[in-house]
Amino acid sequence: MVGREDKSLLEKMAFLIEATDSYRVGRNVDLRKVERVMSELSPHLASLLDASTRKRYKKTVDFIINLPARSKEARKWSSIYMLVRFLLRISLLGFLLSIGLLFYGSQLAEAILWTSSSILLISLVLRWFSLVKILEFYEREMRNQRGKDDFLKEFAQELINSLRERMKEMGMSPRKLRLHLFKDDYSGLRFLKGPGWLRDYHLAEVDV
Repeated sequence: MVGREDKSLLEKMAFLIEATDSYRVGRNVDLRKVERVMSELSPHLASLLDASTRKRYKKTVDFIINLPARSKEARKWSSIYMLVRFLLRISLLGFLLSIGLLFYGSQLAEAILWTSSSILLISLVLRWFSLVKILEFYEREMRNQRGKDDFLKEFAQELINSLRERMKEMGMSPRKLRLHLFKDDYSGLRFLKGPGWLRDYHLAEVDV
């Protein structure tokens, strides 16, 4: 039986893995939260989260976060992506509402259904296209900054290795701690599902 403190430790490690992976593709996570989790984990991962590594991590992430400021195109597609995410939620709510109204024979149900379905379809296409544009931008920029991507990948991989060992020691089932990752170039993981229309990440679990 994994204790509450042990489970919290593993969840924080998983969060840091996901955040680091997200930075590699420009999906920025609140750096203040990441630094807070690092501080909480540092007593348990002293060799990985030493002062020099944390300083380099912050410098690398600051560079990535500020990349879109250098490109009007990147800012445009980032704004479109955020808008489309909002529209997706609204259209899904409208779709579910229309289904409910159909059972009550409401005259508005069909109109809401067609409107929300149209917005949903358009949003899905725009979401996919804008995400592709954003990923292309970051892939192009990070190709010119190979050292930064390599550093983040190695950092995430070391965390995965440490997480794997701790889960083995604690006897925790991999199914109880799933990872949501955009990159699939890590070892020690079992990738369960790939990206789809409504999911832009890989679902993975530690291969214990």
